[in-house]
Amino acid sequence: MKKDVFNNIKEQLKDYKYSSMKYTEYEEISNYDVICNNEQLILTFGFNVEAGLYEFHWATNSASILLKEVNKSNEKVLITFIPTEWIEEFRKNKFNIYAIWNDYFHNDISKSLEQVKSMEFLKECDFKKASEVTLSCRGQSRGFSGQTEEWMKQWIKGTESNSVSLGGKDGAVLVHSENDNITGIICIGIYSYDESDGPILWVREIAVLPEYQRRGIAKTLLNQALFYGKSKGAKRAFLMADECNKHAIKLYESVGFIANKSEAQNDMIRK
Repeated sequence: MKKDVFNNIKEQLKDYKYSSMKYTEYEEISNYDVICNNEQLILTFGFNVEAGLYEFHWATNSASILLKEVNKSNEKVLITFIPTEWIEEFRKNKFNIYAIWNDYFHNDISKSLEQVKSMEFLKECDFKKASEVTLSCRGQSRGFSGQTEEWMKQWIKGTESNSVSLGGKDGAVLVHSENDNITGIICIGIYSYDESDGPILWVREIAVLPEYQRRGIAKTLLNQALFYGKSKGAKRAFLMADECNKHAIKLYESVGFIANKSEAQNDMIRK
């Protein structure tokens, strides 16, 4: 897909009630094909590297119109941002829930800060090790797919597409190590510097090697992340979690995060 085609599609989104492309950046779908673009439906198809799945991105006012076109393919495929009222119709068409993402906000990170003695930052030579930590957790919770070595590099250098679109700065990866082995990581950044309520710490990814889980490593990393955010001027914090990831949600709530379930992101997959 050429950039001008993508820009034209983004401009057309205002004509549709529902869409999966509101937050999509060109770099994420530059290799996707445009399957359909008319008054009833915009549909693109390609490989989602982060999820490791083929997916459709779409815009329409009708679930039946979307499903009619999607069902021309029998491939295992992901469709994101399904409206809640469409879920049953998608289930009847052999789609199952892949993840239901809720936004979690911490509105005053200074209130939950524990004493942080030191922080260890990911080094460029360890991008691969950090990626391997995240990939070791793939499948432990719905929708968690891990990150590649290249993604780690982009996050640190500030070129990751989602971070760029939000005007993110100060991207970092904090690590927890034992016996010179990286056992846990947390990817963080700061955005919304111009908002009246102050900058927001974005907790993008948390992962701990399976054999080191339930030892408090994730909580240590999360507290370090909050401390890092405050040191960079952040007043609040944001993250996303699948509603079935009970252990993670318990952790987030224990340090002050509160879910905003009014705008859940429903992702579904046909297997």
